[in-house]
Amino acid sequence: MMLSMDKKMNTSEHAITEYAAGNLSPAKHAVVACQSEICEEVSSRVAFQEQIAASMIEQVQTKALSPLFMGNVLANLPLQDAPSSDTNSKNNAPETLKHLLGCGLDKIKWKSLIPGVAVHDVLGDRHNKTGDRLYLLKAKGGMQMPNHGHNGEEWTLILKGSYNVGDKSFARGDLHIEDEDEIHSPHINEGEDCICLVMTQGPLKMQSLVPRLLQPLIGI
Repeated sequence: MMLSMDKKMNTSEHAITEYAAGNLSPAKHAVVACQSEICEEVSSRVAFQEQIAASMIEQVQTKALSPLFMGNVLANLPLQDAPSSDTNSKNNAPETLKHLLGCGLDKIKWKSLIPGVAVHDVLGDRHNKTGDRLYLLKAKGGMQMPNHGHNGEEWTLILKGSYNVGDKSFARGDLHIEDEDEIHSPHINEGEDCICLVMTQGPLKMQSLVPRLLQPLIGI
């Protein structure tokens, strides 16, 4: 498992640094947190960056927090049902995602978009034209996704299954990041459905007529 960046390995290190510093948007933060739970390499890199951040904080003059600070933080966290436990570790949802969903992947109520593709919103609204949003996407094994580009970045963390883009393969634990300069058409590998945690910053740029006509209805 690796963090796959398509010519952007320096950007991935930047993302992990920003994560450790707490500077990512909630959607991006959730993606990196989930990947660090299922990818040992990323977990080690996050821990290293957090150690650096901690050592820098120790050198800064500190100020005591209000006694009410932690209570206020906890009071503003969303309440969720206790996450369910999956029996197959390969199919486990990361604990961060379980907390956001209030359940495991096996309990999700999927919304069908087109035959073979379904989504479940996690953070934000897929129909908004701006801002980071986070959702789960499930695609049937063997299908070809529509050719598309992006408004802003798209971060795709594979939780189950796998897909190919050209000669590149992405499987569980891989984080596939594209920007507005890229156009691609992922091919889902045969054998099992592919479930991904997806962060987008705007509607996809569909390259053919039918997907463009359907886009206002399906909201991706």
